[in-house]
Amino acid sequence: MNLLLIGAGQLGSRHLQSCLKLQYKLNIYVVDHSENSLALSEERANEIENSANHKLHYLTDLSLIDELSFEILIIATGASVRFEVLANVLKSFSIKYAILEKVLFQKLQDFTEATFLLEENKVTTFVNCPLRVYPFFKEIKKQYISAKGGTKLKYVGGEWIGLACNSIHYLDLMNFLTGEELSDISTEHLDDGFINSKRPGNIEFTGNLDASFSSGSKLTIEAIKGSEQNSTIEIASGVYQIVIEELTGKYCVFENGLLVEDSHYNILYQSDLTHRMIEQIEEFGLCDLIDFDGSVKLHQIFISKLLEHYNKFSDIETKTLPIT
Repeated sequence: MNLLLIGAGQLGSRHLQSCLKLQYKLNIYVVDHSENSLALSEERANEIENSANHKLHYLTDLSLIDELSFEILIIATGASVRFEVLANVLKSFSIKYAILEKVLFQKLQDFTEATFLLEENKVTTFVNCPLRVYPFFKEIKKQYISAKGGTKLKYVGGEWIGLACNSIHYLDLMNFLTGEELSDISTEHLDDGFINSKRPGNIEFTGNLDASFSSGSKLTIEAIKGSEQNSTIEIASGVYQIVIEELTGKYCVFENGLLVEDSHYNILYQSDLTHRMIEQIEEFGLCDLIDFDGSVKLHQIFISKLLEHYNKFSDIETKTLPIT
């Protein structure tokens, strides 16, 4: 199987490690303009016992690839170049399935154009918001989420949680848990202005982001400015409340206010996940990740609302939201 991975940095190298855990032989092309990122991916690939079973090519440009078609495409670049990379790949190669990293794109126009390109080229595409893949959250959905709507989820932590970068994960999780569509997002309780992201050239927000869903469920994401507080997820649905310490995997379940479960769940990392998605795609033609169209619906509302907030405090009016 031919696999094309674009973006070989911190996240891309973890995708690569996971791909190397597949038992059948892969012909993998890893592409990144940065020699340092390619070196990192090669170093991490060598940590995987099964890596010798696969053929690996590390390249700095798409033009150096000698294949014409790929079964799987993974784009793990930053959001600022993701649409351009996607468009260039689809001009040059035949792609059957794609997994794209989030945040998908920084411009609203790119969502429309990407949708057209993927449909035109008949590429079945998924977006890597993996919380819905966790067995733990599948069990939460099965055991504790009310079918009547009205579920409330709050994700809170210090400003390090990256509200702009990571909110899409929790919008996606809420969509998965409740089956409800995202209706609206309010930025009314975000702090004024923005701060520099730890990722150069990008920005972050602090304060509260509030989201409403189609059957009355509510999501609040709070990044506390200047705080290093650890992150927690609190879910309230029907008679149940679940409190989760995100960094440790510790969780408690309360029923009508009484503790009924106190345990830990296994935290899965990207190096544990990608190969499982590829196995599902190979067997069923789909996987547990959200499909592109579903994720676009979440992204478009999210990007448009944050872009409005950003433009209130930016020196110039822009159509680009610099988050990744």
